[in-house]
Amino acid sequence: MSSNLQYKYFYKTVKNLLKNYQRDDILFRTNSSLGHPNKEIESITTIDRKQQGAEKLTLEVMINFLGIQGSSSQLPSYILEKLALNDDGGDGWSLLFDFFNNYITWIFYDVVSMGSYAKSFNYNLDDNISNILLSFLGIKNKDTAKTYLPFAPLIVNLRRPKKQIERILQITFNLKDRLTIIENLPHHIPVISSQQNYLGIKNCQLGKNFIIGKSVCSYQTKIGILIDNLEYDEALNFFPTGSKFKMLKNSIAFLTNNEFAIDLYLKIKYKSKMALKLGKTGVRLGWGSTLGQSKSSSYIMQIPLNE
Repeated sequence: MSSNLQYKYFYKTVKNLLKNYQRDDILFRTNSSLGHPNKEIESITTIDRKQQGAEKLTLEVMINFLGIQGSSSQLPSYILEKLALNDDGGDGWSLLFDFFNNYITWIFYDVVSMGSYAKSFNYNLDDNISNILLSFLGIKNKDTAKTYLPFAPLIVNLRRPKKQIERILQITFNLKDRLTIIENLPHHIPVISSQQNYLGIKNCQLGKNFIIGKSVCSYQTKIGILIDNLEYDEALNFFPTGSKFKMLKNSIAFLTNNEFAIDLYLKIKYKSKMALKLGKTGVRLGWGSTLGQSKSSSYIMQIPLNE
Protein backbone atom coordinates (compact mmCIF):
# COMPACT_ATOMS: atom_id res chain seq x y z
CA MET A 1 0.00 0.00 0.00
CA SER A 2 1.34 3.42 -0.90
CA SER A 3 -0.20 6.84 -0.35
CA ASN A 4 1.23 10.30 -0.94
CA LEU A 5 0.40 12.92 1.67
CA GLN A 6 1.41 16.51 1.01
CA TYR A 7 3.02 18.46 3.85
CA LYS A 8 4.78 21.79 4.00
CA TYR A 9 6.90 22.29 7.10
CA PHE A 10 9.69 19.85 7.91
CA TYR A 11 10.09 20.22 11.68
CA LYS A 12 6.39 20.17 12.61
CA THR A 13 5.68 17.25 10.28
CA VAL A 14 8.52 15.07 11.58
CA LYS A 15 7.63 15.88 15.17
CA ASN A 16 4.07 14.66 14.56
CA LEU A 17 5.23 11.53 12.72
CA LEU A 18 7.45 10.52 15.65
CA LYS A 19 4.34 10.26 17.82
CA ASN A 20 3.27 7.19 15.83
CA TYR A 21 6.49 5.86 14.28
CA GLN A 22 9.96 4.95 15.48
CA ARG A 23 12.94 6.76 14.00
CA ASP A 24 14.12 3.56 12.33
CA ASP A 25 10.79 3.38 10.49
CA ILE A 26 11.27 6.80 8.83
CA LEU A 27 13.62 7.17 5.84
CA PHE A 28 14.44 10.63 4.55
CA ARG A 29 14.99 10.80 0.80
CA THR A 30 15.95 13.83 -1.28
CA ASN A 31 14.01 14.93 -4.36
CA SER A 32 16.35 14.79 -7.37
CA SER A 33 14.33 17.39 -9.31
CA LEU A 34 16.19 20.62 -10.12
CA GLY A 35 13.04 22.74 -10.09
CA HIS A 36 12.76 25.39 -7.39
CA PRO A 37 10.70 23.88 -4.52
CA ASN A 38 7.86 25.74 -2.83
CA LYS A 39 7.79 23.53 0.27
CA GLU A 40 10.23 21.67 2.48
CA ILE A 41 8.57 18.24 2.17
CA GLU A 42 7.55 17.04 -1.29
CA SER A 43 5.64 13.91 -0.23
CA ILE A 44 5.30 11.18 2.37
CA THR A 45 4.83 7.60 1.20
CA THR A 46 3.61 4.76 3.41
CA ILE A 47 5.08 1.34 2.56
CA ASP A 48 4.06 -2.11 3.83
CA ARG A 49 7.07 -4.27 4.58
CA LYS A 50 7.17 -7.83 5.86
CA GLN A 51 9.48 -8.35 8.79
CA GLN A 52 9.78 -11.73 10.53
CA GLY A 53 6.47 -12.85 9.04
CA ALA A 54 4.57 -9.75 10.17
CA GLU A 55 3.63 -6.63 8.23
CA LYS A 56 5.27 -3.39 9.29
CA LEU A 57 4.49 0.13 8.10
CA THR A 58 7.44 2.36 7.20
CA LEU A 59 7.58 5.88 5.82
CA GLU A 60 9.63 7.46 3.06
CA VAL A 61 9.73 11.24 3.51
CA MET A 62 10.79 13.04 0.32
CA ILE A 63 12.43 16.38 1.20
CA ASN A 64 13.52 19.29 -1.01
CA PHE A 65 16.68 20.35 0.81
CA LEU A 66 19.96 19.16 2.33
CA GLY A 67 20.78 16.43 -0.18
CA ILE A 68 23.65 15.17 -2.30
CA GLN A 69 21.37 15.38 -5.34
CA GLY A 70 18.55 17.79 -6.14
CA SER A 71 18.22 21.57 -6.21
CA SER A 72 20.19 22.17 -2.98
CA SER A 73 23.16 20.00 -3.97
CA GLN A 74 26.72 21.36 -4.09
CA LEU A 75 27.54 19.20 -7.13
CA PRO A 76 28.14 20.86 -10.54
CA SER A 77 25.06 21.49 -12.68
CA TYR A 78 26.05 19.09 -15.48
CA ILE A 79 26.24 16.19 -12.99
CA LEU A 80 22.92 17.10 -11.37
CA GLU A 81 21.22 17.25 -14.78
CA LYS A 82 22.43 13.74 -15.60
CA LEU A 83 21.19 12.46 -12.24
CA ALA A 84 17.80 14.14 -12.68
CA LEU A 85 17.36 12.56 -16.14
CA ASN A 86 18.51 9.11 -14.98
CA ASP A 87 15.39 7.83 -13.20
CA ASP A 88 16.31 4.67 -11.32
CA GLY A 89 12.89 4.12 -9.77
CA GLY A 90 14.28 4.93 -6.33
CA ASP A 91 16.25 1.68 -6.02
CA GLY A 92 19.61 2.49 -7.63
CA TRP A 93 22.03 5.38 -7.22
CA SER A 94 19.39 7.53 -5.48
CA LEU A 95 18.96 4.93 -2.72
CA LEU A 96 22.73 4.97 -2.14
CA PHE A 97 22.75 8.77 -1.92
CA ASP A 98 19.73 8.72 0.39
CA PHE A 99 21.59 6.43 2.78
CA PHE A 100 23.82 9.43 3.54
CA ASN A 101 21.02 12.00 3.14
CA ASN A 102 18.96 10.21 5.78
CA TYR A 103 21.82 10.31 8.29
CA ILE A 104 22.51 14.03 7.71
CA THR A 105 18.82 14.94 7.86
CA TRP A 106 18.35 13.25 11.23
CA ILE A 107 21.33 15.23 12.56
CA PHE A 108 19.70 18.39 11.23
CA TYR A 109 16.41 17.51 12.93
CA ASP A 110 18.16 16.88 16.25
CA VAL A 111 19.89 20.25 16.02
CA VAL A 112 16.71 22.24 15.38
CA SER A 113 14.95 20.28 18.14
CA MET A 114 17.34 21.54 20.82
CA GLY A 115 14.97 24.22 22.05
CA SER A 116 16.80 24.81 25.33
CA TYR A 117 20.19 25.27 23.67
CA ALA A 118 21.52 28.80 24.08
CA LYS A 119 21.76 30.43 20.65
CA SER A 120 23.65 33.71 20.65
CA PHE A 121 25.18 35.77 17.89
CA ASN A 122 27.77 38.50 18.33
CA TYR A 123 27.19 41.62 16.28
CA ASN A 124 30.57 41.24 14.59
CA LEU A 125 29.75 37.56 13.79
CA ASP A 126 33.01 36.21 15.24
CA ASP A 127 31.38 33.58 17.49
CA ASN A 128 31.33 29.85 16.73
CA ILE A 129 27.59 29.68 16.02
CA SER A 130 27.87 32.50 13.48
CA ASN A 131 30.82 30.80 11.78
CA ILE A 132 28.86 27.55 11.43
CA LEU A 133 25.81 29.36 10.06
CA LEU A 134 27.84 31.39 7.56
CA SER A 135 29.61 28.22 6.39
CA PHE A 136 26.22 26.63 5.68
CA LEU A 137 25.25 29.69 3.63
CA GLY A 138 28.59 29.85 1.81
CA ILE A 139 29.30 33.41 2.96
CA LYS A 140 32.87 34.41 3.81
CA ASN A 141 32.60 38.20 3.92
CA LYS A 142 31.01 39.34 7.20
CA ASP A 143 29.76 42.62 5.76
CA THR A 144 27.92 40.63 3.10
CA ALA A 145 26.58 38.34 5.82
CA LYS A 146 25.04 41.22 7.79
CA THR A 147 23.19 42.29 4.65
CA TYR A 148 21.89 38.89 3.57
CA LEU A 149 21.25 36.96 6.80
CA PRO A 150 17.55 38.03 6.70
CA PHE A 151 17.34 36.20 3.35
CA ALA A 152 19.05 33.01 4.58
CA PRO A 153 16.15 30.68 3.56
CA LEU A 154 16.37 32.05 0.00
CA ILE A 155 20.14 32.12 -0.52
CA VAL A 156 20.83 28.67 0.99
CA ASN A 157 19.75 27.23 -2.37
CA LEU A 158 22.55 27.60 -4.93
CA ARG A 159 20.09 27.74 -7.84
CA ARG A 160 18.19 30.92 -7.09
CA PRO A 161 15.32 31.92 -9.38
CA LYS A 162 15.50 35.27 -11.13
CA LYS A 163 12.49 36.64 -9.22
CA GLN A 164 14.10 35.88 -5.86
CA ILE A 165 17.35 37.61 -6.80
CA GLU A 166 15.39 40.64 -8.01
CA ARG A 167 13.42 40.75 -4.75
CA ILE A 168 16.55 40.55 -2.58
CA LEU A 169 18.29 43.32 -4.52
CA GLN A 170 15.18 45.52 -4.51
CA ILE A 171 14.91 45.28 -0.72
CA THR A 172 18.65 45.66 -0.09
CA PHE A 173 19.03 48.80 -2.23
CA ASN A 174 15.55 50.24 -1.62
CA LEU A 175 14.58 49.89 -5.29
CA LYS A 176 11.10 48.37 -5.04
CA ASP A 177 9.66 47.62 -8.51
CA ARG A 178 12.56 49.54 -10.11
CA LEU A 179 15.21 46.82 -10.49
CA THR A 180 14.89 44.16 -13.19
CA ILE A 181 17.18 41.37 -14.38
CA ILE A 182 17.50 41.08 -18.18
CA GLU A 183 18.46 37.60 -19.40
CA ASN A 184 20.00 36.18 -22.61
CA LEU A 185 22.11 39.17 -23.59
CA PRO A 186 24.68 38.60 -26.38
CA HIS A 187 28.14 37.94 -24.94
CA HIS A 188 31.27 37.78 -27.08
CA ILE A 189 33.68 35.34 -25.46
CA PRO A 190 37.32 35.52 -26.63
CA VAL A 191 38.86 32.29 -27.90
CA ILE A 192 42.36 31.60 -26.58
CA SER A 193 45.05 31.45 -29.26
CA SER A 194 45.68 27.71 -28.80
CA GLN A 195 42.06 26.98 -29.78
CA GLN A 196 41.91 29.34 -32.76
CA ASN A 197 42.13 27.93 -36.27
CA TYR A 198 45.21 28.76 -38.34
CA LEU A 199 46.07 27.69 -41.88
CA GLY A 200 48.96 25.25 -41.92
CA ILE A 201 48.57 24.27 -38.26
CA LYS A 202 46.75 21.05 -37.37
CA ASN A 203 44.95 21.99 -34.16
CA CYS A 204 41.27 21.94 -35.23
CA GLN A 205 39.03 19.38 -36.92
CA LEU A 206 36.10 20.38 -39.11
CA GLY A 207 32.78 19.36 -37.54
CA LYS A 208 34.21 18.86 -34.05
CA ASN A 209 36.16 21.79 -32.66
CA PHE A 210 36.56 24.07 -35.66
CA ILE A 211 36.14 27.76 -34.74
CA ILE A 212 36.25 30.74 -37.09
CA GLY A 213 37.33 34.05 -35.62
CA LYS A 214 38.76 35.19 -32.34
CA SER A 215 35.51 35.12 -30.35
CA VAL A 216 32.20 33.26 -30.10
CA CYS A 217 28.81 34.74 -29.27
CA SER A 218 26.76 33.21 -26.46
CA TYR A 219 23.30 34.13 -25.19
CA GLN A 220 23.54 32.12 -21.97
CA THR A 221 26.47 33.73 -20.17
CA LYS A 222 25.48 37.38 -19.81
CA ILE A 223 22.73 39.22 -17.94
CA GLY A 224 21.85 42.85 -17.39
CA ILE A 225 20.66 44.72 -14.31
CA LEU A 226 18.25 47.53 -15.20
CA ILE A 227 17.50 50.16 -12.56
CA ASP A 228 14.60 52.31 -13.73
CA ASN A 229 13.19 55.69 -12.76
CA LEU A 230 16.33 57.10 -11.10
CA GLU A 231 16.86 60.72 -10.15
CA TYR A 232 20.26 62.02 -11.28
CA ASP A 233 21.62 62.47 -7.74
CA GLU A 234 20.39 58.97 -6.87
CA ALA A 235 22.04 57.49 -9.97
CA LEU A 236 25.43 58.92 -8.97
CA ASN A 237 25.52 56.37 -6.12
CA PHE A 238 25.60 53.53 -8.70
CA PHE A 239 28.42 55.02 -10.81
CA PRO A 240 31.84 53.28 -10.54
CA THR A 241 33.01 55.70 -7.81
CA GLY A 242 29.61 55.87 -6.12
CA SER A 243 28.85 54.64 -2.61
CA LYS A 244 26.66 51.72 -3.76
CA PHE A 245 28.53 50.51 -6.84
CA LYS A 246 30.94 48.09 -5.16
CA MET A 247 28.23 46.67 -2.89
CA LEU A 248 25.89 46.13 -5.87
CA LYS A 249 28.67 44.45 -7.85
CA ASN A 250 29.59 42.10 -4.99
CA SER A 251 25.93 41.36 -4.21
CA ILE A 252 25.06 40.31 -7.76
CA ALA A 253 28.22 38.19 -8.06
CA PHE A 254 27.32 36.45 -4.78
CA LEU A 255 23.65 35.88 -5.60
CA THR A 256 24.42 34.51 -9.10
CA ASN A 257 27.42 32.44 -7.90
CA ASN A 258 29.63 34.61 -10.13
CA GLU A 259 28.47 32.65 -13.20
CA PHE A 260 27.64 35.53 -15.56
CA ALA A 261 29.10 38.56 -17.25
CA ILE A 262 26.97 41.48 -16.06
CA ASP A 263 26.15 44.94 -17.40
CA LEU A 264 24.42 47.62 -15.33
CA TYR A 265 21.85 49.84 -17.05
CA LEU A 266 20.81 53.05 -15.28
CA LYS A 267 17.68 54.74 -16.63
CA ILE A 268 18.02 58.31 -15.36
CA LYS A 269 15.31 60.97 -15.46
CA TYR A 270 16.59 63.83 -17.55
CA LYS A 271 17.46 66.99 -15.64
CA SER A 272 18.76 70.25 -17.09
CA LYS A 273 21.84 69.94 -14.85
CA MET A 274 22.90 66.91 -16.95
CA ALA A 275 23.58 69.12 -20.00
CA LEU A 276 27.34 69.56 -20.48
CA LYS A 277 28.37 73.20 -20.84
CA LEU A 278 31.89 74.50 -21.39
CA GLY A 279 33.16 76.48 -18.44
CA LYS A 280 30.46 75.15 -16.12
CA THR A 281 30.96 72.67 -13.26
CA GLY A 282 27.47 71.19 -13.10
CA VAL A 283 28.25 67.74 -14.53
CA ARG A 284 31.40 65.81 -15.49
CA LEU A 285 31.99 64.34 -18.94
CA GLY A 286 30.84 60.71 -19.10
CA TRP A 287 28.92 60.82 -15.83
CA GLY A 288 25.40 60.96 -17.17
CA SER A 289 26.26 64.07 -19.16
CA THR A 290 24.46 65.01 -22.38
CA LEU A 291 25.26 67.38 -25.23
CA GLY A 292 22.50 69.93 -25.56
CA GLN A 293 18.89 69.48 -24.56
CA SER A 294 17.79 65.83 -24.49
CA LYS A 295 14.89 64.91 -26.77
CA SER A 296 13.86 62.16 -24.36
CA SER A 297 12.58 62.34 -20.78
CA SER A 298 15.12 59.74 -19.68
CA TYR A 299 18.74 58.80 -20.32
CA ILE A 300 20.12 55.23 -20.24
CA MET A 301 23.71 54.68 -19.15
CA GLN A 302 25.48 51.32 -19.51
CA ILE A 303 28.22 50.35 -17.02
CA PRO A 304 30.10 47.00 -17.09
CA LEU A 305 29.88 45.22 -13.72
CA ASN A 306 31.53 41.90 -14.44
CA GLU A 307 33.21 40.95 -17.71
